[in-house]
Amino acid sequence: MTITVPKVFVSYSHDDQAHKKWVLELAQRLRNSGIDAILDQFRVGLGDDLGGFMEKSVAESDRIIMAVSYTHLRAHE
Repeated sequence: MTITVPKVFVSYSHDDQAHKKWVLELAQRLRNSGIDAILDQFRVGLGDDLGGFMEKSVAESDRIIMAVSYTHLRAHE
């Protein structure tokens, strides 16, 4: 029997360190539950192509989670 591990790309607003930490903890909880959570904090380093990483992650994922703060939403009304 083949077990398929779901891939989930977690995209988020970079409002402040508290929100960034919350998103990291969410991704870690997903991983601990057997989900391949894709997060820039795990895979992107300084100078890497963030846009390319995001495009590839969206294309390869089964699901996408958008973790956008209320502050971010209000700023883009």
